[in-house]
Amino acid sequence: MNTTSKLKPRRISGWLLIALICLAAWALSTAITLRDPLKLMLEWELLAVFVRPETHGWYRTVITMVGCDVIIGAFIVAGAGWLALLVRRKSARFPVQVQAWLLAIVVMRTGAYLLGDQMTHAIGIDIAIPFDGFVQAVVAAVIGIPYFRLSRRVQQTFVTA
Repeated sequence: MNTTSKLKPRRISGWLLIALICLAAWALSTAITLRDPLKLMLEWELLAVFVRPETHGWYRTVITMVGCDVIIGAFIVAGAGWLALLVRRKSARFPVQVQAWLLAIVVMRTGAYLLGDQMTHAIGIDIAIPFDGFVQAVVAAVIGIPYFRLSRRVQQTFVTA
């Protein structure tokens, strides 16, 4: 007899629930911290200084670094929204997409840090580059990627096509 049984998704509980709450808290804290950089980016006086040809390089460096932070923060918040939709549907695509999302955040944070470092060396002014976003991304990826790849609960929960 050839029977194909459809797997019924498990409930979201245990460590999976904790991992999802942590991802949601990370996205929420990122959304809250985006307020100040967005406010800075929308200051017309600062933008007017930014476009002047005689502007010192550090204005451009700071605005570029803040812009990178805003772009990465928007990616984190938008990605968390997409992942929340996949979790609600218990989609089988969720584990792969959350791993790709975490890895993309690490790559983006690394690129932003290296760009900021290169720009500060180019202008010759030592600007402190925040390292906390990079550390958060690496810790989330180091914990999250193996968990979402190897966990039996994740494999049994997200089975809907």
